[in-house]
Amino acid sequence: MNRLFVDTGAWDALADDVDSNHELALLYRDEIMGQYKLVTTNYVLDELYTLLLLNIGYQPTIRFKQQLDLLIKAGILEVDLISEEIEGEAWKIFEQYNLDKRWSFTDCTSYVVMKRLSITEVFAFDRHFEQMGFIRRP
Repeated sequence: MNRLFVDTGAWDALADDVDSNHELALLYRDEIMGQYKLVTTNYVLDELYTLLLLNIGYQPTIRFKQQLDLLIKAGILEVDLISEEIEGEAWKIFEQYNLDKRWSFTDCTSYVVMKRLSITEVFAFDRHFEQMGFIRRP
């Protein structure tokens, strides 16, 4: 089964019904259901939980995390942990490309993980992934 990386913005759009990409995220999620193994990282989830806490509040954030836990348990979602080695590679990417880009450090760690896992597609609303050479969906 093909793997699809899921970025912070996509998770946020799924969880936050006032996000401008909410409807599109739900449609895309429904379209791809069962077609991909979803992959994300602990850094993406760290960003997400903070963003959700600020945008939708404590209880909805807790509930969304519980839904993610169910996806992990069902083998639908894989969460890769960012190691010291990946951080080092990501920092090199951050230094190399941010002369004229504005890639977050988390985006750089995602880049390294995607390259290592040969993942070419990303569920994201962040155009930085296209700059990185990935296929952004939807």
